[in-house]
Amino acid sequence: MADNVDFAALAKSWQQQATPQEQAPSAEDLAKANQRQKRQRLLMYGEWCCALVMMIAAYLFLRDMQGWLGYLTASFLLIGAIATLCVSWKVHKPILAYDNWSSNGLLQFRLRSCKLSLQYYRYNQLSFAALIIFSILLWLGNWWQPGAIAPKVLQLYGLVISPLSVLGIYWLQRKIQQKTLELARLSTLATDFQHVE
Repeated sequence: MADNVDFAALAKSWQQQATPQEQAPSAEDLAKANQRQKRQRLLMYGEWCCALVMMIAAYLFLRDMQGWLGYLTASFLLIGAIATLCVSWKVHKPILAYDNWSSNGLLQFRLRSCKLSLQYYRYNQLSFAALIIFSILLWLGNWWQPGAIAPKVLQLYGLVISPLSVLGIYWLQRKIQQKTLELARLSTLATDFQHVE
């Protein structure tokens, strides 16, 4: 090995080497994130419309249906509308406002989306459970005061809405399990990415 190494030239050459920089994500990655934001926006607007419909229905129930049933139905609808607005804002707004599209930012976007999706699925499970409870209250009210509720309404809630709500809870539980696995993978990836940086 030669002893006449020019360390000054070697150091200068080393300093002029291009250091690896974080690469910008590909157009395909950005397109997927953009598509997710568009879906989220449509979902949010749809939920706001549903909340508005629930508020109008609550007003109509209070106006047209006297007694405990009108108050119960209107209260249920108003609480549902307010909860829908609050959860919709909490879940969708962080995804819509996100704008860090570096590689790490894209990973953080996916991680945040996954966490918010889990919250959203759990909220929807609670909504289905509330529908089942409302159906039970209608049947109990009809038992307590026979004829107060139209038989078609009881049949609709007892034979259609309640079974569909049970299926909805089951389906959402499966989605929650899938998202939990995805969240674990994304969390590991995010931790690895931070160690690399």
